[in-house]
Amino acid sequence: MARTPIDSLGGCGVRRPERTRRAALAALASAAAGRALAACGSATRDAGNAGAGPLPAAPETLVWSTFRGGAEGGRWREMQMQRFTARFPRTKVDLQVLTQDYPKQFALAAAGTLGDVYAWDPSHWVFYDAINKRVIRPIDEYLKRDKYDLGQFYKVFAEYQKWDGKTWGLPSWGWTGHDGLLYNTELAQAAGVTFPPQTVPDWTMSKLYELAVKLGKFAERTGGFGLTTTMPSAIAVTIFARAFNGDNLSPDGKKSTLLDPAPKEAMKWVYDLATREKVVALPGAYQGDPLLSGTLGMEQAGSLSLFNRNKANKDGLLKFKATLFPKRKDGKRPSQLRGGTWNVGVPSAGAKSPDYAWEFIKLLTDREGALTLNTIGGEGALVRPDIMTDPYFQDPNFRVYLENFDNAMLHVVPANFRGQEFESTVNAEGLPWYKGEVGFEDGLKTWHDAVQRVLDQPQV
Repeated sequence: MARTPIDSLGGCGVRRPERTRRAALAALASAAAGRALAACGSATRDAGNAGAGPLPAAPETLVWSTFRGGAEGGRWREMQMQRFTARFPRTKVDLQVLTQDYPKQFALAAAGTLGDVYAWDPSHWVFYDAINKRVIRPIDEYLKRDKYDLGQFYKVFAEYQKWDGKTWGLPSWGWTGHDGLLYNTELAQAAGVTFPPQTVPDWTMSKLYELAVKLGKFAERTGGFGLTTTMPSAIAVTIFARAFNGDNLSPDGKKSTLLDPAPKEAMKWVYDLATREKVVALPGAYQGDPLLSGTLGMEQAGSLSLFNRNKANKDGLLKFKATLFPKRKDGKRPSQLRGGTWNVGVPSAGAKSPDYAWEFIKLLTDREGALTLNTIGGEGALVRPDIMTDPYFQDPNFRVYLENFDNAMLHVVPANFRGQEFESTVNAEGLPWYKGEVGFEDGLKTWHDAVQRVLDQPQV
């Protein structure tokens, strides 16, 4: 435990002044009064928030509404509730267990039966709906009052909490999307394929195309493939468009850009690998897990995917390595940040104790809270640099992805806030094109038009 200044002096041999009996009694009385105040609900902030002043009287209960962190029978949740009560003994945290059903969550908010703390994740687009419907409150007043340091998070995850000039929460789970590849090293060696280091200029999308074809032509001898992608998901479309220095939406979120030169080039890259070269394992063309069974050269995968891959490969029979996508012209790797948030509730939705809700989300997102959300809670909460020293994150394949945590690219928000509809349309309308059931040009135009129809609808 870190020593206080007076302990340090004592450790250096400096003699402490003797305390008088009156001083000792005064100290005991002060300590007893402090305990009594805490029991009655008064509390002060920890040293990291010194100067913020005392909190209001603590509530008897604080309601936490969540579907996150439920692994191992909800042990992570229990740990956080116990930590909070240890800090604020008067307050018991009541858990309102939710399922990942955002319409129901909005219904609870409308009925005023949601709790003090909950989550509306940006990656699932409901964050913006929650702001527009005024069911969460900005936390800027708390950040300023407590001199709270958002620098304890990776900058991109802190930025993800901001909208319309305000900050609306603290990062919960998060990763950098499907921003890399896992490749079978034994199959690559057998096929005579060598992956260049991701740091060299020769690592380009053209080089990746070449390697996918070589792996595919070798693997097809035994019914295998060169590559799987997460296409035609909106995340993958975004990442491939960005790999060719474009994006799948205009910066203002009003236009589909699938027919623009850079995104179109990206889609041609994907389409040719799938339909002309026939080296992509398309949906319905395989069964089981081809990478694990040794019949696939490489799969598109992100940092969170790696943990799932390691769980599936618990016997270690699959030998594989990770690499990031080649850099763009601006020096960035193509990615799309994925992440969530913890929010302070509003009275109309059922919240009663915003100050203590703020204290609770600070606890959920501190180093211990974030680390154990990964190791116990079953989530990919890769949002803080200081957790990366833990043994849980020392897999060399995981360390490859850390480069992107400093400069991952955020998503473009549809201007009409129809994010879920946009995403489902990209997925559904892109599938016939991806599977080669339609021609490249006509299929891409049909896909683009379907997405644009969503973006042209009124704001929700």
